[in-house]
Amino acid sequence: MKIAYLFILLILISSCTAFENENNELAYRWESNELVIENGTSETFYYAAFEQEILAVIDWAPVSTEENELLPNSFKTIKSEDIYEYEPGDTIVLFYWSGSEPPYEIFESVKIET
Repeated sequence: MKIAYLFILLILISSCTAFENENNELAYRWESNELVIENGTSETFYYAAFEQEILAVIDWAPVSTEENELLPNSFKTIKSEDIYEYEPGDTIVLFYWSGSEPPYEIFESVKIET
């Protein structure tokens, strides 16, 4: 009986920590008023998300910290109220990059309709 409990516990632990994006890529989606970012790669990425129109008036530069770090085979959820100047229906621009200092090997942005 103890072996059965141990087996179930091991399955639960491994399912919580092992995340793998089926396409081995960085993926994103707008779900339930939150932005979900999935890193299915073996690289660490950093990210920032803004309401699209605010980018014309702010002075923004990529900063790599633990707070916006997306480790390999992990995901993060960003609540809509944590996206600068976001209001329902706005377009979000998600920036993501690899490396903690310039020059970044990867630096991309995508628009996400909400």
